[in-house]
Amino acid sequence: MVVLEEQALKTRVSDAETMYGQLDRLLAIMSLPRVSLGIIPAISERKIWTSAGFWIFDTGTVRVETPSAELTITQRGEIAVFEKRFAWLQESAIFGAEARGMVGRVRAELDE
Repeated sequence: MVVLEEQALKTRVSDAETMYGQLDRLLAIMSLPRVSLGIIPAISERKIWTSAGFWIFDTGTVRVETPSAELTITQRGEIAVFEKRFAWLQESAIFGAEARGMVGRVRAELDE
């Protein structure tokens, strides 16, 4: 499961054609049965604000990316903090058809 901020879809990291391709790829990935991609709308109510990006690999490892280093968390109590944060981010996100619709709208904005 992945959760992204709406702004991650809209931030131009390249030209419109490349961005369109990336959004198209997201739509394709979202249709895979084992992939769940949530998007936190910019105007949604939130349980928690996003901080540094993190990945929960399993019940024993969390990786955190900071501007100066990559941290690997292995202590169960600290992992639980990230699991709770992720659960709150999920509660703020939209999934399924609603999320695909948002990606489609962002793609359409590229054509304007």
